[in-house]
Parts: sequence; structure tokens; C-alpha cells
Amino acid sequence: MLSFYVRKVASVIKTAGPIFALRAAKYKVLSRLGVAQLMSLFLCPSHRCNANCIHCYEKFAANKGAGLSTAEVKDVLDQFKRLGGLVVHLCSGEFLLREDRMEIIRYISDNHMYASVTSNGLLLDDALLDELKDAGLRELVVSIDSSDGSRHDEFRGVKGCFEKATNGLRLARAKRINTAVWTYVSKTNFDALEGVVNLGKELGVEYTWVFFPLLSGHMFDKPEENLTFEEREAFRRQFNGRPEVRLEFAKESDICVGGGWNHVCVMPSGDVTFCPPVPYSYGNIRSRSLRACLKDIVRDHKRFCRSKCTGQCIVNFPEYRENCNATFMYDQQST
Repeated sequence: MLSFYVRKVASVIKTAGPIFALRAAKYKVLSRLGVAQLMSLFLCPSHRCNANCIHCYEKFAANKGAGLSTAEVKDVLDQFKRLGGLVVHLCSGEFLLREDRMEIIRYISDNHMYASVTSNGLLLDDALLDELKDAGLRELVVSIDSSDGSRHDEFRGVKGCFEKATNGLRLARAKRINTAVWTYVSKTNFDALEGVVNLGKELGVEYTWVFFPLLSGHMFDKPEENLTFEEREAFRRQFNGRPEVRLEFAKESDICVGGGWNHVCVMPSGDVTFCPPVPYSYGNIRSRSLRACLKDIVRDHKRFCRSKCTGQCIVNFPEYRENCNATFMYDQQST
């Protein structure tokens, strides 16, 4: 898992320019000296979305229209940069629905950070991609659930989503924007992964990132959707070693790289969490600094991820759900 992030940073440095490379070198030096550093941030400014995915991890968000203001987003980015931040993943809901999308991407780029957007692809067209590239977008990640267009559209709840998503990736590649596919495997789409990986190769993306089930949102109380150890191992035997595939947990001993190990997440509510699917808050940026939240989240990462909760997302473990030092967010945002 960590070897992938080493390669990822090398790729980012190659495409992001000399000032970014200097900041990356500073990050490495300070990290080795024990100074708290944070490489990546999942920044989720809004829950608003134009799809209705059956596996959505945002089921319990009470107000889909609410979110962080432009000023709040910039403040979070400033705090992240002071922590050594390098890579910003703009995700959750559909980020491209925001009117300030170009302003945010440009702010990231102007501060010599790497801007990545995760999208369902519905808004992607030639003109928008030109705007995104001009604003400083470095990477476009599109979620694909199946290589069968009709099945993907069924999972996403929007007819025509597959065509928009795949065409958007082709257009982005033609414009020399780095591209990737995100997908997941669970009991429901157990047989879809090979097709998605092959589709990614056909589309020319850099890699296909594979999540095992995230028992959050629509699947929070559906442990039956989870994979057994034997099933995870079967996928690992099939896909580990293939350069076009990145399993989130390539080994059962792999630990979560969220929780401050590599990244944290700031939700539309301002709450700071391990990552977007984990509904446990370690504080809110409207009342507490990102640095202060990071100290508490790292403490829980050391407590749970270094020994007990390995091989899959931490939200899947009762040990974390019942004993973490965080506030359960679904009680605040129930529908």
C-alpha cells in the first residue's frame, strides 16, 4: 500500500512542477524529523449530487444543499498547506456542481498543491474540461461500477451516466489530464471487477483503484454486503501484481492510510474524519483547527489500525465503531 503512495508522489512531482517538488522535499525532511506533516486531504465541500447511487456513503446527510463556503474551503486549504499538505482530493457529492469549482481548483494550484477531482462524470464535456485544465486541475478520477453501461446506470440511478463517464475520461486523456477509475467490489457486484479493470485499460487511465466494501451510508447496517477474508484473498491473488490495478488493501495486514497516516477528510459539515465514508467526527473546522483535530485522529489511528483493524476499511470494524474517541455523525444528520 505505501509503495503505491511513494509512486504516486513521484508521479505528482513529475507533473506538478519544480516548486511543488521543493515542497515535497521539505515534507519528507520534516516528516523524518518527527514534525507533524499531512500529505493528502479529502476535501468534501458539499453533499449536493446529481446521481442516486445504491452504495452511496452519504445516505444520512440531512441537507444535501448545505456545505462549506468558499471562504471556509480556502481556510481549510491554508491550514492543510501549513501542515505540509501536497495533494487535495475534491470529492463527495458531485464537486463539479459547485459554482466556485474553478476558483477552488485555481486556489489549490496557485498554492503549489496538486488538485484532483473525483466525479461521476455526468457534467464532463469538452468545454468544462478545458476550463478545469486552465484552472489547474491535475487529475480527474471517475467512478465506474460496471463495464456494462446499463448496469452502471442502474447502480448510479441515472440513465446515460456510463456514456458520460467514459467519454469524459477519453476527453480528459486527450487533453493530457491525468485520469483514473475508482470502483468497488461487494456481494452485489462481485463479478464486475475484471470488466471494470479492462475498461480502464481501454480508456487509457493510469490505474483503477479498487475499494473493498465500505459499510457506510446505504450499507452502514448491511454487513452481508461485506467480503469474507477468503473472498478478499481471492481478489488479491487475481489482481495483485497487475500494474493497472490498485487494491486499497493489497494485503490483509495493510493498515488504513487515512486517520492522519497519509490523509484526513473534511466533510461538508466541517467535521474532520478518517476519510469520506467514515462517519465519526474528531472536531469541526468551524470551532477547532485542523492541526488540533489531527492530533486526536492520529491517536485513534495508532490505537486501532496498528494491530486490530487491518485489511479493510476501519468503519467495518465493531471495535472502532464502539470504542473510538469520536462523535458519531449519523445521529446529527439522520433522515
